[in-house]
Amino acid sequence: MRRTRLCAVRCAVVALAALASVADVRADAVAGERPAAHVTDPRAAGVAHMPERDALLNRAEQALAGGDTDGAVLAFEQAAGMLHAADTEMGLVRASMQAGDYRHALAFCAHTAGAHLDAAAAGALYAWLLRVGGQDAAARRVLDDAWAHAPQDPVVMATRRAFETDTFQTSGVMLDLPHRMAPHALMQGGQAPLPMGARMVAGGALIDGGRRALVPAAAIEGAGRLWVRNGVGQATEVSRDVTPDRLQAQGLAVLLLAQPLADGGIALAPRDAFAGSPGRVVGYELAADATPAWPALHQGFLGAFDGTAGLRQLGIDLPGKTSGGAVVLDATGRLAGITLPGTAGATAMLPVSMFRDLDRAATGQTGTAPPLAPGMRMPIDETYERGLKIALQVLGLP
Repeated sequence: MRRTRLCAVRCAVVALAALASVADVRADAVAGERPAAHVTDPRAAGVAHMPERDALLNRAEQALAGGDTDGAVLAFEQAAGMLHAADTEMGLVRASMQAGDYRHALAFCAHTAGAHLDAAAAGALYAWLLRVGGQDAAARRVLDDAWAHAPQDPVVMATRRAFETDTFQTSGVMLDLPHRMAPHALMQGGQAPLPMGARMVAGGALIDGGRRALVPAAAIEGAGRLWVRNGVGQATEVSRDVTPDRLQAQGLAVLLLAQPLADGGIALAPRDAFAGSPGRVVGYELAADATPAWPALHQGFLGAFDGTAGLRQLGIDLPGKTSGGAVVLDATGRLAGITLPGTAGATAMLPVSMFRDLDRAATGQTGTAPPLAPGMRMPIDETYERGLKIALQVLGLP
């Protein structure tokens, strides 16, 4: 998305988002100040009689669903110029997500949730973005605030149920517009949409500059056709590629993408990390269908080698529904490994040294990484932004 096309209003509210959370807005009100949520746009009374604005919103949503992110932003901003409203801002948040700009989406959604307390769905969307990005405690505070303000709102209620049941799958009203909590399905290179009957079978890691994927082999056995889809909804059909014997022995397969996907320029970790090093996992909950989803980030400390042909214990607790094939990133946001089912129900990790030679730009680097220097960690929101591009849903059709 070209930032030069963002209007001054949008820039101003993003700056506000950096200074105030939803709770801050309420605190200002208690102190006697007049927060943004209490400033009513005088044109709001005529919103039902603004056909031009409705047409712009429809055009924006159609562009977004078709993968034209720039076109969607332009139409949303034209609509925003007609009325300061939550629906246009939630559209802009989702456009940022579709562009892979999670940090901007999160900051702008903070403003939207705080400035439009009458639109409870904005608070639910903000809570969901925080949650998938690994900020669970903050997400729960935001959602509790939205629920306190609108306990009967159907979007807030559905989001609360997802939190309470520990699921990252979205369904029902959570997928409605304008607050849709998932990407659109965007087939690349003019490929046909996924056929009926396709479903998610595993997670995977995008490697080799976006040309290939590394996935659990058992999950794709018996599949006649296969696709992969990243966290911004971009999907392509794949075919089975030559898999080195050592990876086959670990239960992995290499897939070749019919249409390469952008990997955001992510680098492989130059060496395997020490046990106890901080790490982050970005992956998907295994679903019974092929619905697009944003991946979820989980963080902790990487485990030790388990003595099984180079595998190591993951060491990071994951929800039980997380699929195999989630990507593991080190504290500086580099690809450090991929998850696999381990022994006794534990999750194992295949370290980067086992598949480095599959990446044409990273061959020849070996060894073990020294401990990180203080202050070297990548912010969690930036790590998630990187994971959006390389964490894959693997979709299969018998």
